[in-house]
Amino acid sequence: MHRNPLPATSLNKTALPISLALLDTFNNVLNKHTGLVEGHHTIHFSNKHYSAKHGGYHPVEIALKKDINNKYTILCITDLSFNGYPYPILERDIEFDFTHATVFTRYSGLKSMTTPNTDKLYTLWESKFIVNFAKGVYNQIELRSR
Repeated sequence: MHRNPLPATSLNKTALPISLALLDTFNNVLNKHTGLVEGHHTIHFSNKHYSAKHGGYHPVEIALKKDINNKYTILCITDLSFNGYPYPILERDIEFDFTHATVFTRYSGLKSMTTPNTDKLYTLWESKFIVNFAKGVYNQIELRSR
């Protein structure tokens, strides 16, 4: 029996080069949630074993906006990590804010997406995320809508 392919997620143009592999990741998650209406949706990827004491794979949040034409816009991608001593808290480590065209990194602060090599940083981050997703390290994936 031939199965119909899952509907493809349609994405609005972004300031950084979003790969087809990341789009496939969105498809994988969003197609499990039928009936999503327009509005804001956040996909939270995490590994239940990640901790301040033992480290591990950083949680990632991807904020999307679905419009009335069923197209998604990436609002923000945030890679989180524990920071601080003696009471570490989960903070943003890298953040690509497409709404404000800025990039935040823990050690260089806030910069414009047009800063040289930002596209290389994004491509490196994205490729690592895709590999981790494919390996199944994100054993908790949650979609939050508002």
